Amino acid sequence: MACGLTLVQYVGAYMRLPLVPLFARRLGASTVEVGMINAGFMLAATVLSLPLGLVSDRLGRKRLILAGMGISCLTSLFLLLARAPWHVGVIYLFAGVGLACFSPAMMSHVADCVTTRFLGRAYGWYTSALYLGMALGPGLGGAVAIWGFDLAFGISALVTGAGVLLGALRVPSPPPAAPRAARESTLLADFREIVRSPAVLACWIATFFSTYAWGSLFAFFPLYARDQGISVAQTGLIFTVQAAANALFRIPLGHLQDRSGNRRSFILWGNAFFGLFIALTGLARRELPLYLIFAGVGGAMAATFTAIGAVLSESVAARVRGLAMGGYNTCIYGGFMVSAATLGIVIQRSGYAAGFGFAGLTCVASTAVAAVLLSGTRPS
Repeated sequence: MACGLTLVQYVGAYMRLPLVPLFARRLGASTVEVGMINAGFMLAATVLSLPLGLVSDRLGRKRLILAGMGISCLTSLFLLLARAPWHVGVIYLFAGVGLACFSPAMMSHVADCVTTRFLGRAYGWYTSALYLGMALGPGLGGAVAIWGFDLAFGISALVTGAGVLLGALRVPSPPPAAPRAARESTLLADFREIVRSPAVLACWIATFFSTYAWGSLFAFFPLYARDQGISVAQTGLIFTVQAAANALFRIPLGHLQDRSGNRRSFILWGNAFFGLFIALTGLARRELPLYLIFAGVGGAMAATFTAIGAVLSESVAARVRGLAMGGYNTCIYGGFMVSAATLGIVIQRSGYAAGFGFAGLTCVASTAVAAVLLSGTRPS
């Protein structure tokens, strides 16, 4: 059920991925304003992921999962009413709240369901469903947008709304994940507990800088592709190739990580190659090289993030797992936010190749810091 709901959520949400930058541009947004719209979206998710992760520890996962899906549904409906770039910015702030509700709660729910022995496989299956949704969503959104943005946003709302109904009817309401004593503790005390782990810090650092790099493509690749004469449909399919490769490798890599007993190497090598592929994006001008680069991005992402989810889950107690996952999602959305806010300026001044290159090489450099932190922990 977790995989099914995740698939539905990300199909619906990622239908909007290649469309919102172009939709905002049609409403008169500049390149910097497009970046700031994405930055506002990530700001809301960044600020709220930690406290909402704590809420899922206290109140149980189901309520947060359904709230996140409901907000995603409403986001698509509100986009039908947008008539100016600032409307899109406000709506995307609201979308960030939905992400902060859904992601930490669902990641924690998956870890709650399995023992440590099967964490790699569990996150392999869960994130395969997630990235299958990411693979299907942009292609579907780009194809439907041929008949107009309104139709694409409407179908996105229908898909996510169906997921809310399914989850409300079929997902049981478990008790809160934290016992009474944990519920009486404070956010600050719980946060201090989890940051004492070097493995947690390494995972958060690797996550932040990898999503900083990925955010350069998330926010600006549709505009880059348009300038290269690549159609909206082809842009959606390029994103689909990345997400499909990501989903394809998640399950086998999760099994391999469980059997090898050393997930650290997958984090470090995956993060380094991930940054290198993104740095190469601005050098490609035609569809075929971009398809190959995005396939490499997807494979590297599969190796890195499957291992990060498992290492985080086994590095903290179950009663603060939602908070740890909230920190993880804060790093994801914070990386996207900083990327969208800063790289628009770099791209406007120096071009897309400079922006993508800077983002990718920063990700590669962060791997050294993660390696130092992980070197002092037991292999996992």
